[in-house]
Amino acid sequence: MPATFSLSLAILFASIFALSPLAIDMYLPTIPALAQVFDASIQDVAVSISIYIIGLAIGQFIGGPISDSWGRLPILLTGLGIFFVASLGLANADTLHTFWWLRFVQAIGGGFAAVVVPAVIRDHTEGQATAKLLTFISMMTIIAPAIAPALGTLAFKLSGWRSVFYILAAYSAVVAMGIWRKFPVTVTRSQNEDTGSVFSRYRQVFIHPLAPRYLLAQGLNFGVMMTFLVNSSLVYIDHYGLNETTFSALFAANVLFLMFGNRLNSYLLNRLPAALIVHRAIALQSFACLGLLVATYFEPPLYVVVPWIALSYISLGGVMGNSPACYMQFFPVGAGTAASLLGSGQYLLSAAVSAISTQFHSDSLWPMSATMTAAALLAMVLVPRPERYAEQLRAEGRGDAVFGTGTS
Repeated sequence: MPATFSLSLAILFASIFALSPLAIDMYLPTIPALAQVFDASIQDVAVSISIYIIGLAIGQFIGGPISDSWGRLPILLTGLGIFFVASLGLANADTLHTFWWLRFVQAIGGGFAAVVVPAVIRDHTEGQATAKLLTFISMMTIIAPAIAPALGTLAFKLSGWRSVFYILAAYSAVVAMGIWRKFPVTVTRSQNEDTGSVFSRYRQVFIHPLAPRYLLAQGLNFGVMMTFLVNSSLVYIDHYGLNETTFSALFAANVLFLMFGNRLNSYLLNRLPAALIVHRAIALQSFACLGLLVATYFEPPLYVVVPWIALSYISLGGVMGNSPACYMQFFPVGAGTAASLLGSGQYLLSAAVSAISTQFHSDSLWPMSATMTAAALLAMVLVPRPERYAEQLRAEGRGDAVFGTGTS
C-alpha cells in the first residue's frame, strides 16, 4: 500500500465507497412497510431506487470538477454532510414525494463523496499502486450489498423503518469524523495548474485516444452484472421454480465468487500489469457469457447455468480495480473531472444495458443471456490492448506506468 495511505485511511475510503451500496440495499426490506405508511404501491416506493442511482450519477458528475478547483476534502465533507442531513430527513418523511426528493438529495451527497476517492488516489499513486488500492477499496462495494439487506431487516424488526435511515446518518457522520482526522493534507495538481473551464476538462477526457474506451468498457462490464441482477429472480424463481431460500443462497454464492475474483486480482497485480489483467478478465467474461448464450439454446438445467454465471462474476474481480486505474492514469491533472465521468458513466451505462433486457417480456433465459453476451463482447472490442496502453503512456511522457514504473 502506498506510504501516503495507511490501512486506516484505506478503510475509510472503502467505507465511503460502501455508502451508496448501503443506502440502496439496506432499506429494501422496508419497502412494503413504507408503501403502507405512504399509502402507495410497492412499485411507487421502489422508484426511489432509480431516483437514487440518477442522483448518484449527477452528484459525481458535478462533484468531480468542483473538487479539482476547490480541493478534495471540502467536497468530500460536503457530500457526507448532505448525505447525513438527507438521511435524517428521510427518517422523518411523511409523504412519498418528500421521500423521493430526499432520496435524490441523499444521492447527490453520496455522489460528491464517492467521486473524490478515485481522484485523491490518483493524486497520490501511479499505475500498479493505483490498481492495488482501488482493488482493495472495491471489496467494500462487494461486501456492502451482501450484508446490507440483513442489516436493514434487523434494524427494521428492532426499531421500525425509520431506524434504517438513522443508522445511515450515523454511519456517514462517523466516516466524516474519521476523514477529518486522517485525510492527507495536500493540494491537488489541478489547483496548481490552469486546467481551463469545466467543459474543456470534460473535452480532454472525451478526445483522449484511449480513456473513453476504458470508460465505456467499464460501464458495459458492470452492465453484465446489472443485467443478471435485474433478471435473477425472474430466471431462478419463475423459470426454474426455486424457492426464496435457495435463490438467496445462490445469490450469496455469486458474492463469494466476486470476492474470490477480487482476491485473485490482488495476487496477480504483484506479477502482471493491470492493463493486461483487465484485458484478459474481460475476455474471460466474454467467454462465460458466450457459454451461457450457447447453453440457453438447449434449455439447460440449472446446474449448467450457475457455473457460467459464477465465471462471469469471477472475471469481474479482475476489472473492478484495474480498469479505473488504467483510465485514471491518463489524468494526473483534472483527476476529479475524469473520476466524475467514470463514476456517472458507469452507473448510467450499466443501468441502460440492464434496462434493455427488461424490454423483452419473457420468462426464458434469452433476454438475459443475449444482453449479457452483447455487452461483454462490446466491452472486449473496446478495451485497449495492454501494448497499446503502454505505448500511449510513453507517448504522453509518463513512462511505462502499466508496469509500475511510470512517472507523472
